[in-house]
Amino acid sequence: MNSMTNNNIKLITLVGMMGSGKTSCGSVLAKKLEIRFVDIDSIIELEENLKISEIFKKFGEEHFRLIEEKVIFLKVSEYLRQNVKAIISLGGGGFESKKTREFLLNNSKVIWLNSDIKVLSKRVGKAFNRPMIKGNVETNIEMLLNKRIKNYQKSHLKINTDNLSINDLCNKIIKGIL
Repeated sequence: MNSMTNNNIKLITLVGMMGSGKTSCGSVLAKKLEIRFVDIDSIIELEENLKISEIFKKFGEEHFRLIEEKVIFLKVSEYLRQNVKAIISLGGGGFESKKTREFLLNNSKVIWLNSDIKVLSKRVGKAFNRPMIKGNVETNIEMLLNKRIKNYQKSHLKINTDNLSINDLCNKIIKGIL
């Protein structure tokens, strides 16, 4: 079911908090649409030869965000030049930079996968490898969401992922982009 071929949308960017389903849904959605799937955090880990949590620990969030921005610009620009269709999954804070946000909004269909704080907390569990929410997971997710929500709201489409299976979420996204 390659519905992207009948559509002028080339790139779909999934944004939202950790645990919202960006990576899980993105990989399934890409298979359904027969296009590429790109997880920005995975690319960063490969290129830096470090886990995201190690980058945060060694170099700090600011350094990580610079790497993240560079990777997003390079990948999206490459796909645009090559006319590649893809699903791009950002890390939870990848939509914070105004420069990155505007670039993605102008060059892709940005979809915000939104979830309730309690649902997100349950999904990410103890989050030992999540540097942004160490400690009280629910409280820290709520603080981060409050900080990021104004940017997520700028997305082209918002889909609530609570109580949706990955397959149902993918189908909802497909309906939203057609």
